[in-house]
Amino acid sequence: MKGLIVGITCGLYAVRANDVVYHTKPRGVFRNQGVKPIVGDIVEFNPDEMVIEVIYPRSSALKRPLIANISQIILVFSIKEPEFSFLLAFKYLTYANMHNIKAKLVITKIDKEHDEALIKQIKETFTSINIETYFISNKTGEGLEEVKALFKDEVSCIMGQTGVGKSSLINAIDSNYERAVGEYSMALGRGKHQTKEVILLPYLGGYIADTPGFSSLELNLYKEDLAAFFPGFYSLYNKCYFANCLHLSENRCAIKEKVASGEISSLAYECYKKLSEEAIFKKERYAK
Repeated sequence: MKGLIVGITCGLYAVRANDVVYHTKPRGVFRNQGVKPIVGDIVEFNPDEMVIEVIYPRSSALKRPLIANISQIILVFSIKEPEFSFLLAFKYLTYANMHNIKAKLVITKIDKEHDEALIKQIKETFTSINIETYFISNKTGEGLEEVKALFKDEVSCIMGQTGVGKSSLINAIDSNYERAVGEYSMALGRGKHQTKEVILLPYLGGYIADTPGFSSLELNLYKEDLAAFFPGFYSLYNKCYFANCLHLSENRCAIKEKVASGEISSLAYECYKKLSEEAIFKKERYAK
C-alpha cells in the first residue's frame, strides 16, 4: 500500500493512506543501505506486517528541519518579540533557494506593534526581489484569510525562529489542530520551544508541516554558493563579467550595478555582505 509519512514518534513511522494512519517500522534493509525514511517521504508499506518496504524518490529534501517532498516554504517572522531581522530573513530565503523551493514570508504579531515605517520597509525590500510578503495577527485574525489560501493543494513547510507564532498560525488557520503554543521570554530575548517534532497536518488538499523552531540557522554554505543563491541575485549571476564573481570588490559586477541604480536595495546588499563575511571559500578553490 502506498502512503505518506506524516510523523515519527519513538521509532514508529505514522503513514497516512486513504485517510487512515498506520504505525509502521522500516525494514532492516534500509539501515544496511544507510537510508532512513523521513517525514514527507512517499512510501510503499505492507499493512499486514506494518513495515515500510519502498521509499520513493524525493522531489526535495531539507536537513533542517528534516523533511522531504515539500512544494513551498512559509517563512514566519514576528514584527516584535522577537524583533524582525532582515539578516535572518535573507538567510532563510537563501536556504530555500539552495534547495530550489519557493518561499514566502509571513510576518506575525502586527497587533503588538503596527510600525508603519518598518512594514513599508519590509514590503519594499522583499517585493523588489519578487518575494510574496504577508502581514497578519493570529490574535485578531487580520490578514489570515489571504494567508490561508497559500496552503491550498501545497505541501508547505512552516519555518521560523522559536516564539514567532508558527503553531499559533496553524491553530488560527484551523483550531482543530490544537498545536502547543510557546511563549516569548523577555529575559532571554527568545521564544520557548513547544513543537518538538516535524509533523504533517492535512489541509485544503495538501499538508502543512509544523516544525521545531530554532534561534539561529547555520547554512554552512560557501561564499560562491551565497553569491549565486542570495535572493534577487540568481537571475543576474551569469551577467557579471567574472564567472566566479562574489559581488564584493570585483569590477563590472551586475549585482553592484543594480544596487547602485536602486533596483536592488542597499539594505539587501548590506545583509549579503554580512553573510558573505561569515561564509568560507570552497575547498576546491585551493586544490592543486
